[in-house]
Amino acid sequence: MDREKSVNSAAKTLRVLHAVARQESPRRLGEVAEQAGVPKASTHRILSTLIAEGYAVADGDGRYGIGPQLRTLAAQVLADDAVGIDAVLRALQQRLGQTVHLAVLSGDYATYTHKVDPGHAYRIATEVGMPLPLHASAAGKVLLAHLPEKECAALLDSAGLPARTPRTVTDRRKLRGELNTVRKQGYATEYEEADEAVCSLAAPVLDNDGYPMGAVSVSSLTFLVTEDQLHEFAPAVRQAAEEVSRRL
Repeated sequence: MDREKSVNSAAKTLRVLHAVARQESPRRLGEVAEQAGVPKASTHRILSTLIAEGYAVADGDGRYGIGPQLRTLAAQVLADDAVGIDAVLRALQQRLGQTVHLAVLSGDYATYTHKVDPGHAYRIATEVGMPLPLHASAAGKVLLAHLPEKECAALLDSAGLPARTPRTVTDRRKLRGELNTVRKQGYATEYEEADEAVCSLAAPVLDNDGYPMGAVSVSSLTFLVTEDQLHEFAPAVRQAAEEVSRRL
């Protein structure tokens, strides 16, 4: 009997989650409950749990929408299954001659889902699944810059701004200013902010609503690329990120 209750509870949770995920805009409790076929009281309890876990959000006006954890999960699945993304990343690597990554938001970090190494002897010590600090990596900063204000603030509160190197931005006001610039120019950079002797530039992979599903980044070693040269990668990286967006 306990097992039957557990299965029934899980099924209701999945139906509520599906109802929230399929909506084009936030919906009121009654609409979610009707779509899920779950009583309002149960729907409210389930939504409270989903909100606590980051899979749903409440807008403060009685409406519920997709949470950041659900978006992250979707991005990870799409990145694994989308056709042609590897080809786009390989083409970018061949064009620039540097290490190329695709990263997605994962909790308080960004996480690499793809990596394409250059042919030369110098390799960046990164790997798929590796977590990146949001405030100190180009991929992380471009994700923060395109998140809704509340989500960005919550992540900065949770993760903090610990110093990784002497060049890491640890002042929140300064980081906010940089994120404003990132939104305007369409890409982010870091030069020895996450790791000494390493630099990177990233552009956002956005969904139809402008939400950041991920980031395409190019990374190099600072003895190979100057700060000015790093910015020259921006047009190619932005083009690749836009192509990945179309394929997700």
